[in-house]
Amino acid sequence: MDERPLQPLEELILESLNPRAIRERFGLPHPLSKFTANGMVKEGPCADAILEFVNDLTWETPESARHRAATWFLFESERAFFVACHEAGIGAEKLRSHLALCRDKERSL
Repeated sequence: MDERPLQPLEELILESLNPRAIRERFGLPHPLSKFTANGMVKEGPCADAILEFVNDLTWETPESARHRAATWFLFESERAFFVACHEAGIGAEKLRSHLALCRDKERSL
């Protein structure tokens, strides 16, 4: 039986609030890794922003400012989305077409 000392509860709670820490702790891939050429996302503010906009598009109500901002960034921006994807090592066209496909499927339900 492995007898490692337990991590303090406060540290566990703080780690649970950080998605990157959870991924690293359990060896999980970045949620956007399938949109990269090599499966590796360059962690940082651009990757975090893209993921936050995807979450806002998914979970916020369509009338909310966050949902509208996510829609603009992910589907309508002509430069911001592509620059952020480039900085994060993500294929912008591949991600945008996937998101559009998901959006179209949801609209048809």
